[in-house]
Amino acid sequence: MRAAAREALGELLEPLAGFALDAGLSIHEVESLLRIAAVRSAAKRQREFSRRVNISGVAASTGLSRAEISRILKSPARTEATTTTTKAREQQATNRILSAWHEDPQFTKSNGQPAELKIFGAGATFDALVKQHGRGLPTRAMLDELARAQALEVLPGQKVRAKALVAADRGASPQAIKAFGQRAEQLLSTLLATMRDPDGHQFVTHIEGAVHSVEALKVLQTEIAAAVRAALSNAHSDGSKLATRLGFVAKSERCRLTNIIVSHHAELQRTPTPSTMDTGRRNLRRGP
Repeated sequence: MRAAAREALGELLEPLAGFALDAGLSIHEVESLLRIAAVRSAAKRQREFSRRVNISGVAASTGLSRAEISRILKSPARTEATTTTTKAREQQATNRILSAWHEDPQFTKSNGQPAELKIFGAGATFDALVKQHGRGLPTRAMLDELARAQALEVLPGQKVRAKALVAADRGASPQAIKAFGQRAEQLLSTLLATMRDPDGHQFVTHIEGAVHSVEALKVLQTEIAAAVRAALSNAHSDGSKLATRLGFVAKSERCRLTNIIVSHHAELQRTPTPSTMDTGRRNLRRGP
């Protein structure tokens, strides 16, 4: 069972790691949040059977120290998550560079805004910024990563200009991140309930196929949503008749039904050829 759990968790964590990287979170921040979530989840499970939380019991199930568990439980959830994950040493290296670029007077203008920097050379350069705050990471690698995230702009004359305070995917707005968290929590909670109660007549299905028209895709998504709403409405209004029609024996007990539909579409992309890969990367000179 542990082997299956490790494999399943690995599959689950890969897209979650993608979300964390797109949102500008470091692995250290993810680890801190995971510790907080584990403690609060274990405490919540204890409260389902008892009025008090046994810190030693939480320590036994999570492997964390009792001192850390006490600190987490005594702190408000939002405060704990914020203060724990905003330490400079835990930030992504890219975001640590951007923070220093916005805050270190050596690399800012007189008005406090980040200065345009030469990439290489003497004095306050991007190379100097990375050497001071990048903890040994190569300057060119940091330049390429910030450019890929559209957090900086390479100017003529081998200069760079900061464009963002956080290196995040351009689609990762605060609204999109919040929506992702809410929908992922609903979906994972439903799947977890399915795992804990396999006999709950719950099922998950995944259907994938090609649609050759954007207009047809929009109509299809609308029809799927309408069909599910109609089925749920029918079940709420007259569940006994629906069960009989489908061949089930209707019972008088009430239950809660959760249906989550996720529809995502993406254009099929061709595999890039060597002639089209890395064409935007330019050679840079280290001389003055």
